[in-house]
Amino acid sequence: MEPRARPALAVSTRFQAPTYEDGLISRERLIDQLRAGRNRRLLLIHAPAGFGKTTLAVQWQRVLRAEGLAVAWLSLDRDDNDSVWFLTHLVEAIRTVDAGLAVDLVQLLEENSEDTQHYVLTELVNQIAESRRPIWLILDDWHLVEDPKSTAVLEFLLDVGPENFHLVITSRTRAPAIGKLRVRKQVVEIDATQLRFDEQESAAFLLELNDLPLAEEDVGRLWVSTDGWVAALQLATLSLRSSDDPAALIGGFSGRHHSIGEYLAENVLDQLPPDVLDFLLTTSICDRICGDLAAAVSGQRKGQAMLEALERRDLFLRPLDDEREWFRYHHLFAGYLRRRLERDQADRVTTLHRTASAWFADHGLTNEAVTHALAAGNDAGAIDLVEREAMDMVEHSRMASLLGLVNMLPARLLPDRPRLQIAIAWANCLLQRPDPAQDALEHVYAALAGAGDAESRDILGEADVVQACMDVYADRIDRAAALVEPYIAYGRDFRPWPVAVSANIRSFVYIHTFAYEDALERQRKANPFHERIRGPFAGVYGRCFAGLAARAKLDLVQAERLFREALELGRSMAGRHSHAARLAGALLGAMLYEAGDIDGAERLLEECHELGAESGVADFMIATYTTLARIKVLRGDYDEAWPLLDEGEAVALQLNLPRLAAAIDLERVRTYLALGDLAHAQGTVAGQYEGSEGGDGISMAIRHYRFAMRAKVKCVDGRSEAAIALLSQRLAESVEAGWPHAEFLGRLDLSSALAVAGRGDEALETLVPALVTGSRSGMARSVVDAGATVMKLVATLREADRSHQWPPGLPRVPADYLARLLAIAHADFRAPAASGAAGAGERPPLPEEPLNPRELDILRLLERGLANKEIARNLGLTINTVKWHLKNIYVKLGVARRGESVAEARRRGLIA
Repeated sequence: MEPRARPALAVSTRFQAPTYEDGLISRERLIDQLRAGRNRRLLLIHAPAGFGKTTLAVQWQRVLRAEGLAVAWLSLDRDDNDSVWFLTHLVEAIRTVDAGLAVDLVQLLEENSEDTQHYVLTELVNQIAESRRPIWLILDDWHLVEDPKSTAVLEFLLDVGPENFHLVITSRTRAPAIGKLRVRKQVVEIDATQLRFDEQESAAFLLELNDLPLAEEDVGRLWVSTDGWVAALQLATLSLRSSDDPAALIGGFSGRHHSIGEYLAENVLDQLPPDVLDFLLTTSICDRICGDLAAAVSGQRKGQAMLEALERRDLFLRPLDDEREWFRYHHLFAGYLRRRLERDQADRVTTLHRTASAWFADHGLTNEAVTHALAAGNDAGAIDLVEREAMDMVEHSRMASLLGLVNMLPARLLPDRPRLQIAIAWANCLLQRPDPAQDALEHVYAALAGAGDAESRDILGEADVVQACMDVYADRIDRAAALVEPYIAYGRDFRPWPVAVSANIRSFVYIHTFAYEDALERQRKANPFHERIRGPFAGVYGRCFAGLAARAKLDLVQAERLFREALELGRSMAGRHSHAARLAGALLGAMLYEAGDIDGAERLLEECHELGAESGVADFMIATYTTLARIKVLRGDYDEAWPLLDEGEAVALQLNLPRLAAAIDLERVRTYLALGDLAHAQGTVAGQYEGSEGGDGISMAIRHYRFAMRAKVKCVDGRSEAAIALLSQRLAESVEAGWPHAEFLGRLDLSSALAVAGRGDEALETLVPALVTGSRSGMARSVVDAGATVMKLVATLREADRSHQWPPGLPRVPADYLARLLAIAHADFRAPAASGAAGAGERPPLPEEPLNPRELDILRLLERGLANKEIARNLGLTINTVKWHLKNIYVKLGVARRGESVAEARRRGLIA
């Protein structure tokens, strides 16, 4: 079933200020006050209902716009008590005045409701600051927002908003809290005392705007009796227009303003034609109303004409858009109408809410349809509405919105709704909330216990897929393949969503049982199902898992292609900064790091890091936390590296992911040893997570991380033979399992331990096959990151190649690959240390081989900018001989280009 699109008009009305065609009483004294504080962060207008808060905000908006400033408007309602919806509306409001801001952030909020909100807020504030353009945002009726999380969003903006961002808030209460802003003199506050009409403004309202035939003394009496309350004056105006004795009516106005509303409403409403009164009462149940909806609930065919007539009669009806299709009653007036409806016609209320619910449902406005169904006491109908849309919302990555709707429903009635519970389980699973997801599945199993019909079997089958998905997020594969097997074997009989997800789960199992070609083949078969799903998640995960399989077998070209496809799919379908795009970016970032593109890798990894505990399966998190921390260390930013590792450890503990924990521990040990801090490295090894001893790839990875960190510590504290035993077992397991990537890394670490132990020939015999593989696949950073001992072996091989003394029996490693590795290592060695890394251990310098006299001659001519032909002519050599000497110069200096060789020679003092 195609999802119902939310009408653009219904959404856009919230972002437009009310229109007042008949003129307004100018509030110049208040406008002057606002002008005086225009550079402050907040302009707060608060007072009880009917004091003209919104009217003043509209006038201030017109003043600002007349000056060419960008002013966004957001009318708030009860929906904004969901922080995701509030933040979504806030972002959309700002984009109405600057479409270049906050691109893709709304889609991101649909996919993730907690950790992502901080990222979206931070990104929004940063983009506004970078634009440098003054931007004003008016939030009308803030008192309707009571949710602490929504309040926290506003408080964040008030606390850290840039200087070019200003907020105007109207509210019936003194909220939000503005104590800190008062201290910093960053708020202008206008309350009910200031908003009350003074006598002059009251006279202008009654005599000039409404043209009432009142004497000056009558105006004064009415001003005193209403205390300048604008709503009371407006209600009085309606009564006076139809009164035969205005003076007597004015004399009847007395008492405090909180009781005047009902008195005036009685006088106004009792004089209306019955059909108009009935129209007002019936349509008042809706927070917003359009002609077709008004006709449906009132039973009067000409709904739009009636609304326009009410607006002309000043019956407290506000247009919400320039086309005057959507309207809203003044809150005070609507409240009274509803109370009167319940008092006089209580038997109609339920039917009216049912009618409104049906209308909103038919127009794809599920939230309002649910609200009215609940108001009608139709709890089952409300649940039906959510259940009907639930899986569409999941498949379109609107998990947060679905859970927001579910929270509106009576919890006691939900356990017996297995189809809805499946959607709830999916939403929580995809947001990595295992406990509520498991609770939903338990409700499914309980509701369908003993059922044998086809529909129940389908639901239980999909519950197995959700369970398998949860297992994959929990980094376990012992039962996942069996759970999804029906969808793998009979995929054409099911909806594409569970089939595509099942294929991804099966691919994950294949990867971690070393069946890499099977994983790739499974994704090739799953592509038609991915293409039938409009949301990005299944397709992005499928390509990422295929890329992980290709990387595991060291086909880095295919892996990078698949990761790039996943990134482009996520960005094109969900936005550049979407959850899906950033997950793919983590794996591509790790690939870019391996290839030496540090800046590109860092950008992508930083974006995924913002997801925190919702950064996908463990493979994504390992790529994010360990690679990003390694980049920070490489740049000398230890103050940034340590918090990353701490955060990764906390996520591993929170989600019970031993593989992630072990990877973090290994990276922590590497960093401690780079700083010369053996004691803390030993402490990390002693306190690491315990991993299982199984034979699958996850258990083996945990074990290998533990072997590697222990071996590194043993090599430093003089127990290299013990390290060799651990690393030999690791390498043997990798070879036996058929895991090329693990074999490659295992050879690097073992060769280092052998060299430390003085077993140089064995070290080279172990290292060279890895270097041959690395030269073919493009592995670079992993070799350099294996440490100075490995790079000394690389330098030894480079010299052996240069001097034609290659170790007998060993395969050749391309000289340009050796030169590239040494160039990367020398660049690392020359990188400046971080300012906060005092006490860091010295990195062992790489060997620097002397250049012979002929190479020095060529280098000096290079410095002068001569081409190869000119160098050959100057020295009496052939061009090929010059090229051969240049190759040796590059290898010895650890560079790859002519300009780099001159710079490195100057650094060494070889040329002036």
